[in-house]
Amino acid sequence: MNTQDRAASYVDAFYEAALERWLTTLDLVAGGLAKDPPLVDRLQAAGVDFPERQVLLDRMLPDQTDPLVRNLLYTLLQRVDLDLLPEISAGLRRRVERGEEALLPVDVVSAVPLDEAQRQALLGKLQAQYGMGLDLHYRVDPAILGGLVVRVGDKLMDGSVATRMAALRQSLGVATTEQRRDE
Repeated sequence: MNTQDRAASYVDAFYEAALERWLTTLDLVAGGLAKDPPLVDRLQAAGVDFPERQVLLDRMLPDQTDPLVRNLLYTLLQRVDLDLLPEISAGLRRRVERGEEALLPVDVVSAVPLDEAQRQALLGKLQAQYGMGLDLHYRVDPAILGGLVVRVGDKLMDGSVATRMAALRQSLGVATTEQRRDE
C-alpha cells in the first residue's frame, strides 16, 4: 500500500469515527424527544425564552458533546426545527455510506445568473428528490432564453424557453428559416 493509500485509510477511519460520534449524539437527542412530547412542546414554545429552552436541551446532551453538534442543535432549537433531527441524522448516515466520492454531480444552466435565494430554492427541491449528497455547478448560457436546464447525474431536465419554443414550433408545423432554406 503506497503512502497516499495509507493516508486515505486514516482519513476515512477518522471521518467515519467522528461522524459516528456526532450521529450517536443526534440520535440520542432525537430518541429522547420522541419519548417526551411535553418536552418538545416546551422546547418549541414561543413564550419561552431561548436561554431557558437551551438549558432544557442541554440536559439531554452528554457531557462531552462536540461543540459542532451542540451548535447544530441550538440552531435547530432557535429555528424551531428540532423535528428535522431524524431526517438530518438519516441524511448524514446516507452520506457516510456513499462516501465523499459518491456526490451526485448536478449541472445547472440558466439564461441569467441565479441569486442566492433562487439557488437555495433549487437546492432544496433537488435534495428532496435526490438526497443531500449533491455537487452543484452553475453556468450561464443566454441562448436558452429563460428557464433552467438541469442535469443530475445522467438525467436531463430541460425547462428552457428555447426548448419549449422549438417544441411549440414543431407541434405547429412551423419551419425555421434554416429549415426553409434547406428545402
